Amino acid sequence: MTPLIGITSEVLLDTRMGRPWNAHRLLEAYSSALSLVGGAPVILPAANPKSCRATLEHLDGLILSGGKEDVPPEVFGEGPHPTVTPMPRARWDSEALWLATALELNKPVLGVCLGMQVMNVTAGGKLIQDIPDQCPGSQVHGDPSGMRQHEVLIEPDTLLARLAPERKVTITSSHHQAIKGVPTGFRIAALSEDGIIEAIEAVGRDFLVGVQWHPERNLKQPDWLLRSFVEHCANKTAS
Repeated sequence: MTPLIGITSEVLLDTRMGRPWNAHRLLEAYSSALSLVGGAPVILPAANPKSCRATLEHLDGLILSGGKEDVPPEVFGEGPHPTVTPMPRARWDSEALWLATALELNKPVLGVCLGMQVMNVTAGGKLIQDIPDQCPGSQVHGDPSGMRQHEVLIEPDTLLARLAPERKVTITSSHHQAIKGVPTGFRIAALSEDGIIEAIEAVGRDFLVGVQWHPERNLKQPDWLLRSFVEHCANKTAS
């Protein structure tokens, strides 16, 4: 069986001749990387409260995708850092609704970069709004290429430790923010050498994992994490 994996998309707000002319966008890397590991990608539009549940009932898993913009700081009770470019509230509301509904339906969820930050904030967590400014001495976690490579250390006795090919893995990184602490119900699953939290996972759920990196940009495709996620989705549905 080929599992159907929903992937959230960016919301692009625009107008044309005074009319809304909004659109959705998702980098092709997500669908191609997912297909390589045996998943069938389903690109999701902004969540509609009337159809969100019905859509997810037909899917085997959910990926909260990344994006160039940031979580709006007001949703975790802070003013914006000068470097912050908030995503449209329409996207924030959509991501939060897709995630909440997936949790209600006990669907496996993988949060990618911004997706992990959404996972963290909806659980009551906060963000480091700019790593270079607020964490002096940290390594570079993102550059204009969007393909920064560095190592992360997987924490022992975690789901991620059981899935990863080795404890220290090289990942593709593209972010200037990070989560600040671990929200209730989660644990740290990976750290970078400078102490930035690189992955979290929910305690008591079979697959609710957020990673600060981009597995769909792994230079060594097919990616081990995406493969594990798709296999888990397939097995869960089959059982």
